Amino acid sequence: MSEDSDFEKFQDALAELLASGLTQAQILETLKTDSRFDCYREYVDSFEPDMVAVACELMGRWAKRKE
Repeated sequence: MSEDSDFEKFQDALAELLASGLTQAQILETLKTDSRFDCYREYVDSFEPDMVAVACELMGRWAKRKE
């Protein structure tokens, strides 16, 4: 699998989490424990809880997902 397709899968999974309605704590816990995010662990560990909350708010108000 290519690095690009791995990153696309990471982005899709992250977007799904941010739009899921879970709390920022639940999202951060999932990002830190789900094996899909293992190769991005250092990046995920840099996420600030407040910024995850803002991302969730933006996803809820502005994001449109493909069906």
